[in-house]
Amino acid sequence: MTHTLHRRGSKESLSHDFVIHSMPARGFNHEGARPKLQKFLEIVRRHGAVNTGDGKRGNQYYLEPDDMYDNLATITHAVFTDEEALTEVLKELKEADVGMSITTSGLLDKLFACCSKAGITPYAMEHSLGILGNTTRLPDDEIMQITTMCGHAMVSQGLVRRLIRKIKKGEMTPAEAGIELAKPCQCGVFNPVRAAELIEEHCALYCVSEK
Repeated sequence: MTHTLHRRGSKESLSHDFVIHSMPARGFNHEGARPKLQKFLEIVRRHGAVNTGDGKRGNQYYLEPDDMYDNLATITHAVFTDEEALTEVLKELKEADVGMSITTSGLLDKLFACCSKAGITPYAMEHSLGILGNTTRLPDDEIMQITTMCGHAMVSQGLVRRLIRKIKKGEMTPAEAGIELAKPCQCGVFNPVRAAELIEEHCALYCVSEK
């Protein structure tokens, strides 16, 4: 799940950002995977996921809940804001044993603690090496803390800046902006709760000119 490895921010902020996904392997267990993916979706919804998504069709802020559930076809994602909920999800997935690959991403110390409490031993780890090249062309770090929550770069810096302007003008709340930002992230790994917190925190850094 390398597209979730590039999230940026402080340790405190990233301590409330966990992604988990279930994925069938084509040619191995892809046939008949829908009921297993639906079981995964049932479990993550029951434990309060702040975003869920079907990797091919969209996330919960784009699709109706029943539409997503009935037509799941591929990799399925969920986002959580606290490790207790993630731990309970891991426990229940282990008990359900539906035969799907399960991957989580977040701060490693938090993830290892969750896995330990759930009675799971991780079998592999991946790390991001950061961004190489002409980094002067990148957006401000405050903006990238938001845009990198969409691993396929579907959330643009322009959208973030436009919504910040709306908030500064009193036309939108940070929570509403978090949901708007989540919509373009098709696979559902964007954390709208963390986005709202980041926008509220960083709004003071930007000014808006009134015409």
